[in-house]
Amino acid sequence: MTKLHLGCGKRRINDFINIDIQPMASVDIVGDIRNLPCDDNTVEEIYSCAAIEHFGRHDWKDAISHWHTKLKPGGTLRLSTPDFEACVEEYRQNGRIHELFGLIVGGQKDYTDQHGMIFDYKFLKKELESLGFCDIERYDWREFHPFQNQPGYDDFSRAYLPHMDMEKGRLMSLNIVCKKRKEIK
Repeated sequence: MTKLHLGCGKRRINDFINIDIQPMASVDIVGDIRNLPCDDNTVEEIYSCAAIEHFGRHDWKDAISHWHTKLKPGGTLRLSTPDFEACVEEYRQNGRIHELFGLIVGGQKDYTDQHGMIFDYKFLKKELESLGFCDIERYDWREFHPFQNQPGYDDFSRAYLPHMDMEKGRLMSLNIVCKKRKEIK
């Protein structure tokens, strides 16, 4: 049973193979997540949080298409990326653009921390369907098992404004789960 955590950064998920382009203590495999070191149709689940927005507008789809080839038929892809629709609503209501910089353009602390793409649910759902995914829906980050089974686990899938106000704040992450279509024989 192979599960991959792509673009893991400093956030390790214990029962996943954690892959990132930068070497860190949390990383099992240092490598480009656009060129995964596993056979096609062998991965049960892929989780990627705060990674696809780092690819350019002409490159992100190739990355997800590559991940699709690695997933088993019926395998799960779980994505989390900044929700552009939530960013627009937050700006419209509060007008504080400085709170949105990291979500829209990245932290820009180094060359890997820059965003090249934005997503909303409608756009991402349509594109995932075109790549061969089905059963596409939003998911609640609380239901993803690291938050339940790994004390202290935290990532950007639960990004809120105001910061960490999970009761009254606005979720700024677009969290999507989908399946690779099962092949018809």
